Amino acid sequence: MSLDGSSLSASSMIALASETLSLNGYRVVRDMTDMKRLGDQALLAEDAYSVVSVVAFETWQQVERDWAEAQADLVDLLARRLSRSAPKAWDGYLVLLCAGEPADRLDADRIERDTSRVRKIVATGGRLRTSADVARVLDLLLPLELPGDLAALEDVLDALPELMAKTVDRAKLKIVVDAYRDGEPPLERLHESGGGR
Repeated sequence: MSLDGSSLSASSMIALASETLSLNGYRVVRDMTDMKRLGDQALLAEDAYSVVSVVAFETWQQVERDWAEAQADLVDLLARRLSRSAPKAWDGYLVLLCAGEPADRLDADRIERDTSRVRKIVATGGRLRTSADVARVLDLLLPLELPGDLAALEDVLDALPELMAKTVDRAKLKIVVDAYRDGEPPLERLHESGGGR
């Protein structure tokens, strides 16, 4: 954790990412001999479903200069180690963590939206101040944590109002779930009820 409110260092981010991924079932490799340049700034992690390369940088200028090479290393690794028909060959993720901030947030968004070779997650400075911040960035790649009583539910849709209580209005969610169960277009029913406004 950064005590002065500033961003974590690149080495701290890599250590925290390694710990988070390991605790969530990934096999993490820090010996990056297969990767051309990134060395101690990176790690490679793999689970049953995906391959993840996490690369940390101190400055945004380093990200701009090196992200394409990090992507090329991951794509090359996937091509060498997995057949094209292997599901994981299409589930590669490049996570770029940067202690600094881009001059324009659109620069980070542009990298993240480029899914031409692998999917990318970009997190910078202000979003990376604590270990919890690193875990939150990686959350998209981690197994879902379901409530312990979920197994007792006959229908997983019954759990949605509770799981999404903080993000979606319960009444609107009920309308959508009921429409889904009735085989009707959920958004259409939501709109008809006046809840889509």
